[in-house]
This record gives sequence, structure tokens and C-alpha cells, in this order.
Amino acid sequence: MRKTIVIQYTSMIVLCFICGVACYQLFQIDQVMQILEIGDRRLLTMDKPSLLWSVVPFIGALSVVLFFSTHKYLTIIAPIFIAIKVTFFGFSSVFLLVHHQSVKLYAIWWFPFQLSYCILLLALYAGSKKPVGRAMRDSSPKKRVLLVIILLIFLFSLENFAISYLFK
Repeated sequence: MRKTIVIQYTSMIVLCFICGVACYQLFQIDQVMQILEIGDRRLLTMDKPSLLWSVVPFIGALSVVLFFSTHKYLTIIAPIFIAIKVTFFGFSSVFLLVHHQSVKLYAIWWFPFQLSYCILLLALYAGSKKPVGRAMRDSSPKKRVLLVIILLIFLFSLENFAISYLFK
């Protein structure tokens, strides 16, 4: 059962990333700029982004996934939001590589951190659901959710350290 879920989540990440790359090809540059303005403004400039624009996408994604994954009737919206986030990750990756032409920026900052965020958001979604089976009865969803949130905050601080290193 766990292998099936891992395969499903991995397939979702790969397909949504590829869809984001394909969507980039469909839009004009002014439309791309508007989407990036809404999604993550840090990509539009080559300057060091302010802490506010680093916090806003992080807190927004965390709160949306946490709200919908713990809601009794709206849990199906959380993986849809994560799929949209992964699609935006693919979309913005192409923009970063094409317009800023910085493989270093992409390889050290954007790709590893955004991929890790998407994986941890999926773990947050999966960890907030009620446990099924004998082996999972001992672990409470609250402990798993708290662990994933701590990992997300740690990853966020690592990302800000990487940003301060890259944008000297």
C-alpha cells in the first residue's frame, strides 16, 4: 500500500512539473510575468528578495494545505493545490533558466528547495489524514504534522541562508 502511494505522489510531481514546462510554452511573456507576480515575485528580479516575499509563498502554501488536509469534507482540495504548486514550480523553473540564464541560481536555490517544499507538502497532506491499519494506530497525526511543519520551517531557514549566499 505504501509503495503505491509513493508511486502515485511521485507520478503526480513528475507529471505536474512537465505540465508546468509545457504551460510556459503556451503563454506570452507578459502573461508569464503576471503569473510570476502572483505566484512568487522573487523570480522577477536578480536582486536579493525581501524577507516578506520569501515568507508569503511559504506561509500561504503551508496554511492552505494544512487547512484543506485537516478539513473533514474538503480534503480533496489539498492535493489539487499541491499539484498546482508543482505545476508552478515547473513553469517558474523554465522562466528562471531562460530569462536569468543562471544554472547556479537554479541548481543551488530554486530546484532543490521548491522540490523539497512540494514533497513536504505532500507529506503534510498524507500525515494529516487519519491512520489506517494496525501499524499506524500508535502514531498520531498531530505528531506527524508537527514533524513535517518543523521540517518545513528548517527548510525555509536553509533557503533563506542560500538566498543570502547567492545574492551577495
